[in-house]
Amino acid sequence: MRSYEFYKWRIWIILAFSFVLSLFHRGAMGVISPYLSYDLNATASEISQIASVTFYTYALMQIPAGLLLDYYGYRKVSGIGIFITGIGSILLGLTPYLSLAFLGRLLIGLGTSVIFISVLKAQSIWFSKNDFVKVSGFLSFIGNAGGLSATFPLSILIGLIGWRFSMIGTGILCLMISILIYFFVSNSPTNYGYAPLGSQPGQTKLELKEAILSTFKNKAIWRNFFSLFTLVGCTTALSGVWGINYLTTVYHINSTHASFYISFILLGLIIGSLFISKLLILFKGNIPVCQRFCCLGISLIWFYFLFWVNGNPPLWILPFLFFSMGFLATSHILSFTDITSYCDSKHSGLASSVINAGEFIASSLVTQFIGFTLDFNFNGSIVNNIRHYSAEQFKLSFNIFFIISLMGILTSFIGYKKGGKLSLFLKFKHKKVV
Repeated sequence: MRSYEFYKWRIWIILAFSFVLSLFHRGAMGVISPYLSYDLNATASEISQIASVTFYTYALMQIPAGLLLDYYGYRKVSGIGIFITGIGSILLGLTPYLSLAFLGRLLIGLGTSVIFISVLKAQSIWFSKNDFVKVSGFLSFIGNAGGLSATFPLSILIGLIGWRFSMIGTGILCLMISILIYFFVSNSPTNYGYAPLGSQPGQTKLELKEAILSTFKNKAIWRNFFSLFTLVGCTTALSGVWGINYLTTVYHINSTHASFYISFILLGLIIGSLFISKLLILFKGNIPVCQRFCCLGISLIWFYFLFWVNGNPPLWILPFLFFSMGFLATSHILSFTDITSYCDSKHSGLASSVINAGEFIASSLVTQFIGFTLDFNFNGSIVNNIRHYSAEQFKLSFNIFFIISLMGILTSFIGYKKGGKLSLFLKFKHKKVV
């Protein structure tokens, strides 16, 4: 009979790989948007709508996704989710029309909306609370590798096989992962004869009113909601949609070169994931204070970027700025640990999904704000059916990043009690079920 560790890591690896693919799709629009704009003759507003529909769908699905996850378990929910993601990616690659591109990205948003919280749910069952922060950091590490692959590696792949075949191939890979989930993932260690290290799995009666009221009345939920809103939402909008367009406009470099610089945001997220537990120790386990510090750091970066150097920092310093943004934004992963101390375990899926929605609501709003700002009083040029926007228009629209970063400092005080800290030193042991 195989060990508890074998099953735990087999399930986690399969689910984590689905998360890698979901982050790839989140960031892919930043690279494919110029090609999509050319092939489908789309404006900045239309591109922002196609990109944002993924984020809006993701955000709107969080409450129903969390409820479904608590009721049906992560196996069925994640398997269907990654399957739908694959169909959406294939449709996007085949589309001759803007409407079908919109539908493809909508399906991607629908499918990916359940993946991250499914992994968190599995972690909460298979891993002890003491290991939850560490494994969540590792999840962020490998997940953001997917986001990194959606920068210059995707740009290189597009140069070899085109953006359409790139999307179709990724879609097929998603379908293959759904098959692995069906055959090799189980909802509970008890199915293998073991007791869970973490929370008890299993179907619960779907008490909709109770679940929603207990979650939405919890101030800690909203503090962490805004943590993701500020720490990740803007980073996603920059790296996933508008960053490459900004760099090609301001610095007159090609998209592959620009995607290389943007990749440092993802690299910061990846490296930060390895140090997140140590960063928390530095703040003595105080998650709100840690995240407040990180929001302050990002605010200072945007102040320098937008006001000190007028939106045009030296090209050589961009890797340091982008890496720092990503590194500080990594503290968002602590939100999912923070809420374990404030919410009922039977509503953990819903709680995770609500705070996870913050990232995607911000990504949607910021992405569309920038698109509408760019198209408002457009004064650039149109070359090969692609609109070229001015550096001043980009700088004006990017002010939203600074404003939201400042908001993150203020919202970190919601429901905060001085001295409230997370215990990182709990010990758990698993037992064989007899």
